[in-house]
Amino acid sequence: MKAWWPLVLVAALLAGCSSKVLVTIPPKIDLQPYKTIGIVEFTSDETGRLNQFATQKFMNVVQASQPNVRFLEVAPLDQALVTAVHQRVDPEVIKTLGARYNVETLFTGVYEISSLKPQVTIGQDIASVKAGVTVTISLALKHWDTRTGAIVWTNSRQGRWPVASVKKGAGHPVSVSVSDPTDRYPQFMAELINVVADDFRTHYEWRPAPKP
Repeated sequence: MKAWWPLVLVAALLAGCSSKVLVTIPPKIDLQPYKTIGIVEFTSDETGRLNQFATQKFMNVVQASQPNVRFLEVAPLDQALVTAVHQRVDPEVIKTLGARYNVETLFTGVYEISSLKPQVTIGQDIASVKAGVTVTISLALKHWDTRTGAIVWTNSRQGRWPVASVKKGAGHPVSVSVSDPTDRYPQFMAELINVVADDFRTHYEWRPAPKP
């Protein structure tokens, strides 16, 4: 009996696995039907040092998920607004860009980087102190129909990351961890874009097999 129990266990596992099937879940947003997709360089109220990086990263993530998608980088948003004689992005600006660059659809993105925010926690014994500094980045993307100026998809996310910390425990020396946050902003932005662009990915899920 002892010699047979491993085979019985394997058979039971296989029987259990056979009750489920791996299902392919298509992307929520399929960009394959579009011949060319316009994209405006992402903007920010800050210095704009991440504008190009964020735009390129978004295109990379989408094309990794949907390899046949082709992007066309159009004029920066400030130039587009001047051309369309508008003060903000609205349907008329989108339709103007669509006609100018001959694209049916267009992506825009706006991000914000918060000021550094300190946080201090004091333990019950008073001798324990923990302090840190965090930065928050928010990103909002929109996908426009350039024929009507309507928004066909939008998504936004916000993330918070530590950039410095100080610890002092009772009976322990002070521990300090500090990094230049600006050097890490591209990493933070990349993580945020990976989350925002999830609607363009194919997913796989185990589901109960249909009964015969």
